[in-house]
Amino acid sequence: MSEDTKEPKEPPPPRLRITKGTPWRIDSGRRAKWSSREFLSANAVEVRQIGDPVLHASAKKPRLGRPELEALVARMFASMVVAHGIGIAAPQIGVPLRVAIMDVDEAGIVALEPTIEWTSEEKEETSEGCLSVRGLYGMLERPVAARLVANDLAGKRFTLVGDEFGAQCMLHETDHLNGTLYVDRLRSREDLHTVEPEEEERVSA
Repeated sequence: MSEDTKEPKEPPPPRLRITKGTPWRIDSGRRAKWSSREFLSANAVEVRQIGDPVLHASAKKPRLGRPELEALVARMFASMVVAHGIGIAAPQIGVPLRVAIMDVDEAGIVALEPTIEWTSEEKEETSEGCLSVRGLYGMLERPVAARLVANDLAGKRFTLVGDEFGAQCMLHETDHLNGTLYVDRLRSREDLHTVEPEEEERVSA
């Protein structure tokens, strides 16, 4: 079979998969609205940086009504878009609540009180960046797969499974809600590197 007659490859499987329940998601309509210049200008806030006390303390259970939660998620998403991230946790915009967005492959999953239920024994060394640690990335080991349980905005439980970068994002976000940054998991300062101007920073949140 010649190169020209090969069938097109199937797209790779999603790196974040919902296996139980129906989480609240940032759909295409909200994504378009919340990514507009006007919305970003009105809602995006500066991402808090390492050393800010809100990033180094455990977040609390969100006790907000649905309108307030939706407004918080919108501010988080706008702030993430401006900072070029693929995930964000509420403490990163100064709100100490257990709310996170995981947007690997534009999954748009909103998780309240997420908990890591399982991680694979297999690990791999990977690069990791963070919107709250600007200009740097680290090399650390993360499990290649993980499972998370969380609540949606209505308080119903759902289960999310992540592989590779999806698992990395899930672990990164739940760490944020426990007051942990990826730099806290590095073996030594030698595993922390400066992002070169020509490199694209691989950011989780």
